[in-house]
Amino acid sequence: MPYLRRAFLFFIFYFLFFIFYFLFKVLIGYTMKKVIIVGGGILGLSCAYYLQTSGQAQVILLEAGSFAAATTSQAAALLTRARSDLNDGLMVDETHRVIKQFEQNTHPIMQRNGCIHIASQGDNFHSELSILKNHHQQGKDRGLNSQWLNANQIKQQLPWLAVKNESLGLFYPDDGHADPYLLANFYLQGAKKSGAYLYQGVRIKQLLESGDKIIGVRSDKNEDWIGDTVLLAGGPWSSVLAAQHNVKLGMAPVRSHYWITDNQTPLSPSQAMAIVPNSKVYFRPENKGLLFGVRDSQNCIIDPKELPTTQQGIHDHRFKNDENGWLALEENWQGLIATCPLLETAQLSHYISGISSYTPDSLPLLGPSQEWENLFIAAGCSGAGIAWSGGIGRLLSEQILQQKTFVDEQRYAINRFDNEIENVDPMDATFRQTCLLARINKKTG
Repeated sequence: MPYLRRAFLFFIFYFLFFIFYFLFKVLIGYTMKKVIIVGGGILGLSCAYYLQTSGQAQVILLEAGSFAAATTSQAAALLTRARSDLNDGLMVDETHRVIKQFEQNTHPIMQRNGCIHIASQGDNFHSELSILKNHHQQGKDRGLNSQWLNANQIKQQLPWLAVKNESLGLFYPDDGHADPYLLANFYLQGAKKSGAYLYQGVRIKQLLESGDKIIGVRSDKNEDWIGDTVLLAGGPWSSVLAAQHNVKLGMAPVRSHYWITDNQTPLSPSQAMAIVPNSKVYFRPENKGLLFGVRDSQNCIIDPKELPTTQQGIHDHRFKNDENGWLALEENWQGLIATCPLLETAQLSHYISGISSYTPDSLPLLGPSQEWENLFIAAGCSGAGIAWSGGIGRLLSEQILQQKTFVDEQRYAINRFDNEIENVDPMDATFRQTCLLARINKKTG
C-alpha cells in the first residue's frame, strides 16, 4: 500500500505540474507579441534575434531565397566605430558588443586588426582633421580606445601606403572586419534556439490590410501569415512592397563595389584597415591580397521595380553605366596609385559589385510607418548594414515592444525627409539621384 500511495502522489504531482506548465505557456503565448519579419538578410536576422531573445515576442521570419545569401553576402563588412554623432556611435557599439557575446561560446567571428582614419596633407587636410578630432572626442565619451598616429607610425603599420609627412591618423585598435554571412548566421542561430520560426523560400507579394492596420502578409503562393506586427527588412526590395500600400521609403538602390588584388609581398592579414577620405578610398587586407573600394561618381543606380528577383540574378547583376567598374577605377586611378603605389603593378583578382540602399543623409530608415499601424521598417543602411546590424536589431526590438530606446529614434525616422525634399519617392528618378549623391560623398567606412 505505501508504494501505491507514493505512486499516486507522484502521479498527482506530475499531473498538476504539466497542467500548470501548459497554462503558463498559454498565458505567455497570449501576452507575447507575434512579429512577422519579411527578409532574412543580416538586418532581418538581427531583428529576429533581439526580438525573440527578449522573451516578449514570437518571431516568424520569411525569406524569399536563402538566409543572408543576397546583398548581405556581398558586403566588405568593415566594422568601424568612428562616428561624429553619439547615436550612430552607440548603434555600431552594440554590434561590437553582441559579437563579443557570441564569441564567448565559439571561435572569433571578427578579425580585430584595427582601423586607421587618415587626414592626408592637401586642400582638405584641416577639415578632415577636424572630423577626426570630433570622432576622437566621441570615442572618448563612449569609452573607446583610440590613439593618434603621426606619418611615420602610419608607415610602420602600413608600409604599402604612401603617407605624406604632415599626415595624421586616428587609430582604433579594436576595429576590424568580419565575414558577413558568418555574423548573420550567429543572429540566425541565436533567434532559432530561442524559439523563432525561420522560413526560406517564402516570397511575399503583398501586405494584408485591415482598416488602418497591417495585420499580416501574403506569399506568392497565396499563403497568409497573420501577426500583431509586420517588419519589412527586405533590403532594396522593401521599396516595391511598401509602395503597393502607399508607403514611400526614402532610399534608392545604388551600387556598392570593391576589388581584391592578387597576393602582394608587403601585405599581411594582420595589418590594419585604412580609410583615406581625401582619396575617396578605403583599404583592408584580404588574406595576402588587398581589398579596396572607391567613392566614385558614376551614375550607377537602378529603379527598384527593375531589381533582380533571384539570388543568382542579384550576384550576376551589373549596372549598365559601368558594368565592370572600369570607369570608376579610371576616375580614381591617379589618386589610388598616389595613395597605394603597389596597385600600379598588382593584378586584380576579384571584382564584387553589389546593391546597397542609400538614403539622402546616409542614415538608415528605422521604426514605425506613419501610414499604417503595426508596420515597421528596417532598411536604407547606406553601405553600413553589417556594422549597424546589432544596433538596428536592438532598436527595432525596443520600438516594437514599446520600450525605451537606447538611442534617439527620431534621428532614423521613416518620414524625416518629408519637410526637406519635395518628392520623397523611390520610384522617382530625381529622388534616386539625391540618394546617389549620398553614396558619392560618403566619407566613413
